[in-house]
Amino acid sequence: MNSRRTRRLSRLNPRLDLTPMIDVVFLLIIFFMVSTTFISPEANLPVDLPRSQTSQLQSADLPTVTITKDLKIFLGGTAVKEADIAQALQIRLADQDESVVVLRADRTVPHGLVVQVMDQIKRSGARRIAIATGG
Repeated sequence: MNSRRTRRLSRLNPRLDLTPMIDVVFLLIIFFMVSTTFISPEANLPVDLPRSQTSQLQSADLPTVTITKDLKIFLGGTAVKEADIAQALQIRLADQDESVVVLRADRTVPHGLVVQVMDQIKRSGARRIAIATGG
């Protein structure tokens, strides 16, 4: 008699299996994690880049020196002094096959400061300097 009662209760209280829904939720989470673009620290620095007609794309993983309009210098999102650029870049360039450094300078930065920073980049051992433009 007990087995009849159990059968009736199981028919009256159907169970909803949540396993497929949980699988789909985890797959969506993984999809969004993989497809998300990660913003580099340099992208957050407010720099009004000059325009160029003949710009070329460069790899995003290159070391980047940024000069903001208030004349602050950043290396990979970290503030550095002008005199320390060469030493800090030497460490970063030692890990890379190519010795290319990207220079992002606001269009209002004096030309003299940009040249001084380029000189520091060359002292670090960089073979090429890629100047970032606004396109």
